[in-house]
Amino acid sequence: MFKLLIAEDVKIVRETLVNAINWQALGIVLLGAVENGEEVLDWLKHEEPDLLLTDIGMPKMNGLELIEAVKSRKPDIRCIILSGLNEFEHARQAIKLQVLDYVLKPIDPEAIEKVFVNAVEVLSKEREERHALTIAEQAVKEKLPNLTEALPHVAWTGSLKKKKLVEQAMKVVKEGYTRKELTLSDVAAAVGLSDKYLNLLFKEVTGVTINHAIIRLRMEEAARLLKDPTIKIYEICDRIGYTDQDHFRESFKKQYGLTPTEYRNKFL
Repeated sequence: MFKLLIAEDVKIVRETLVNAINWQALGIVLLGAVENGEEVLDWLKHEEPDLLLTDIGMPKMNGLELIEAVKSRKPDIRCIILSGLNEFEHARQAIKLQVLDYVLKPIDPEAIEKVFVNAVEVLSKEREERHALTIAEQAVKEKLPNLTEALPHVAWTGSLKKKKLVEQAMKVVKEGYTRKELTLSDVAAAVGLSDKYLNLLFKEVTGVTINHAIIRLRMEEAARLLKDPTIKIYEICDRIGYTDQDHFRESFKKQYGLTPTEYRNKFL
C-alpha cells in the first residue's frame, strides 16, 4: 500500500476526491485531505506520504511552490497536479519539478483512478528495484573481502570510479546551486547517469542526497551574505535560488538553529 496526501482548497472538490474514489482498491491509503500547502508541510513533520495530489491554484502557497518545498524536504515523494489551468507554462514548470502526472478539472473520478493506477505501478516498480538493489549490494558486501584479497586493483578501481563520478556531480552542483530550476535530473544528465543511480551513489560517497547537498550549499552562501548588512534578506533569498522567503527561513533555521534575521543580528 502507498500513502497519499491531498491538497485542495475547494471543499466540494476535496470531499469528492475523498469520497468518490475507492483509494484502498487502488492500493492506496489516504492519509488526509488538507486545504493548503502550509498544512501539507505540517503533515510532513510527522508523516511521509508516497504521493501528493495537489491543486495549482491555492491560497498562501500555490501547487508548484508547494511541490518545490516538498521536494526540498522529502525528495522521494511523487507529486501529481490537479488543476483547471490548462496552460503550457504550468505544465512546463511541472516537468522541471519532476511531477509524475497532471490531471485537469473538472473532477472525473475515472480519469483520476487511471492516473493513480499508473502511479502505483511506477511506485511498485521503484520499490522492487530498490529492494533488488539492496539485495545485490548486500551480496557484494559479503563477497567483497575475498574479492579484495584476490583482485585488490579491481576493487580500488571501482571505488575510485565512484568517487570520480561523485566529484563530477558535486562540481555541477557547486556551479549551479544558485539556479532556481536546478534539479537532480539536471545533475544526473550532466554526468550521464540516471537520477536514481546518481542519488544512491552520491549518498553512498558523501552521506547526503543531491538535494540535501544543494540546500547545504545554499544555506552556507546565505550565511556568508547575511554578514553583509547592506544586502537585504529578500535579495539573499533570490540570490541563492529560493522563490519563497518562508521556505528559505525554515531551511536556514533547520541548518543553523537561527532565523536569517537572528543570525544577522549576531554580526551587527
